[in-house]
Amino acid sequence: MLDFMDYIQLAFAEATNWNRDNSYSSLTATAQSLLDFSTPERLRVHLSSLATPHFASSYTLGTVGLIDGSVSYLYSSVPLKNTPSRSAVIPLRKLARGYRQVQPPVAPVEDWGWQSILDGLGSSEPKPSGNGHSQPSLGRKATLLNATLHLPPPTTLNALFLRRISPTMQLSLAVCSTRGPPLSNSAPQASLLGQLSHDTGKYSNEYLFSTDNSLFGWRGLWNFGPDPRYSKENSSPRLSLLSAGAEAYYSPVSSLIGMSTGLRFSTLPAATETPSSSSSTSSTTATSNHGTPISTFPYTLTLVLTPLTGSLSTTYSLRASPNLAFSSRFGFNVYSWESEMVAGCELWRKRRKSSPPAVDDDGLEWARRKMRMADPTAFPPVEPPTTHNGDEENESVLKIRVDQSFWLVRVWG
Repeated sequence: MLDFMDYIQLAFAEATNWNRDNSYSSLTATAQSLLDFSTPERLRVHLSSLATPHFASSYTLGTVGLIDGSVSYLYSSVPLKNTPSRSAVIPLRKLARGYRQVQPPVAPVEDWGWQSILDGLGSSEPKPSGNGHSQPSLGRKATLLNATLHLPPPTTLNALFLRRISPTMQLSLAVCSTRGPPLSNSAPQASLLGQLSHDTGKYSNEYLFSTDNSLFGWRGLWNFGPDPRYSKENSSPRLSLLSAGAEAYYSPVSSLIGMSTGLRFSTLPAATETPSSSSSTSSTTATSNHGTPISTFPYTLTLVLTPLTGSLSTTYSLRASPNLAFSSRFGFNVYSWESEMVAGCELWRKRRKSSPPAVDDDGLEWARRKMRMADPTAFPPVEPPTTHNGDEENESVLKIRVDQSFWLVRVWG
């Protein structure tokens, strides 16, 4: 499950219209959500709060023979007003990531001057450009700051700086610093990871640099099909998406080289939706005329190849119903002839809450029912108050994973 700070970072990405799935690092995110879940190994207590739309804090205390914990603070220049922060109202599907439906690529939002608390400063006024349009200033660019201090010694500090530079570019700086032994006079060990992301909807590029061994990296993803920046207004929605990507790393200090490439094919939401009557008459496809969906269930297939190590991995994930999903992964190494096979599923269960008693019930409803038997028009039945369906149901999830050694892992949340 995601912790509270990761949940807030996802809310920040949604508020700034940044597509986290249009990246090579998320190529196999659907299968990883179903197969690579972690099991709790100790007792942990989390106390988190979104005190204001711009500020969040989280405290963690854990014990397994040795008491440890962490303190985390987060600041966002973009107000997160519509983000549920109480544990009773946060959807469980937001924290326990299951089958991730791939969304069609969209063009970047040009009007990216989000309202922030820096708008009142003098430097936050829009600056006119040569073409007569106003450009947003630095004060209106979305910024996120996050710092986490892990205790007790060795104390580790993790910090994150995230900033939207333009509608298509985002800068991320992550710092990790670990304090040395108490009797050591050496400086704390620290490392910096910088990442510059460029996403146009049609393709995305990520450029990385790490101070560990001076590592340079690049990741790219290309979506086949029409460019969403130049799509027509009356064009039919896409039914599937084929993406290809690759990544490469090089370290001049340790002469380390790494690379991989992959493919992903996934159905889009329009493929499983039943066309409406209006679209059936206007569409020329036979499937739309019959009013049936293209596919009976969403599914995602991936293929990842690492040439240097000779590793090949394939995944197949599908959502059989809104509450049931399956996934499988097969890995093979052409050099060592070792193989890996993992299968898993998740089952969501909805449980209705007990409805509260009617407000107008004064304990004499039984007498009114007796009177209605003699004269039905004297005391018409009182309709019970309607409540929202979201308040009547609780969700729980069961995740199961089994490998080729028949090692079974189950998690109930």
